[in-house]
Amino acid sequence: MKVNKKLAVGAAALLLAGSLGVTAIHTFAQTAQPTAQERLGTPGITFGQAAAAAEAHLNDGSASEVELESKAGQLIYTVEIGASEVRVDAMSGEVLGVDSEEAEDGHDAAPTDPPTITSDQAKTAAEAHLNAGTATKVELDAEDGKWVYSVEIGTSEVKVDAMTGAVLGVDSGQD
Repeated sequence: MKVNKKLAVGAAALLLAGSLGVTAIHTFAQTAQPTAQERLGTPGITFGQAAAAAEAHLNDGSASEVELESKAGQLIYTVEIGASEVRVDAMSGEVLGVDSEEAEDGHDAAPTDPPTITSDQAKTAAEAHLNAGTATKVELDAEDGKWVYSVEIGTSEVKVDAMTGAVLGVDSGQD
């Protein structure tokens, strides 16, 4: 009988300790870490304002999704527009950068700054440089992280820097 009494006391002690442990874990879970927003405060701009800032920056469609998250101790809105994600500072509304899904597929990501020259200015620069006719097509593309206009004149393609208007090169289209 003495063994059974010791076993019963040991089992009771184990159950008591186990239930205290569960209570402690439950209490800790209820007082767990604060959310990013609780730690960093309330954003200075709303979801709608973040979407508007991103749309104005890209000028290429409307926002399909807006998320608020904490990155490196900073509240940031991530705004999806087409294949791009625009990061917006949640306190100031400043656009921090743009990520493009196309960049992961091997294509160039769009630069964050808009071109400073127009397609008409690029066309004029290309026509003056080549002096071989009138441009039939002008396209704006991201190449190596920069905006570049591709201007077709006859069988040639003239590359024009969209920030400076400088002619970067000519591909004659003949091998």
